[in-house]
Amino acid sequence: MVSYTTQELSTWERVKRAFANDWEQTKADFGVDGNRDMNQDIDDTVKQMTGSDDAFENREQAFRFGYTAQSRYGSDLEWNDELENRLEADYDGDYEADRKYIRHGYDYKHVF
Repeated sequence: MVSYTTQELSTWERVKRAFANDWEQTKADFGVDGNRDMNQDIDDTVKQMTGSDDAFENREQAFRFGYTAQSRYGSDLEWNDELENRLEADYDGDYEADRKYIRHGYDYKHVF
């Protein structure tokens, strides 16, 4: 089970709204050149666009885990097999189902 530090939770709370807005924008930008590739198929996109089970709130755990992993695993900044094995071992949820959301959180850069 992951125990988040006070600093990680504080940082997450500061970026959560921006992250949620970014996620919503990503969904809104479907089909626009240059949008983020989240390895989704059309079924995933339709679910997101209709609000059926892929709302930000349903993915927050995965986004938070990926985002805070930036500081927790800072020595492995590049996404690679070793990092992914560590993340999968530490994640409390269904890693395979949430992998793309964890990756999105890990890759998210927000400057204060």
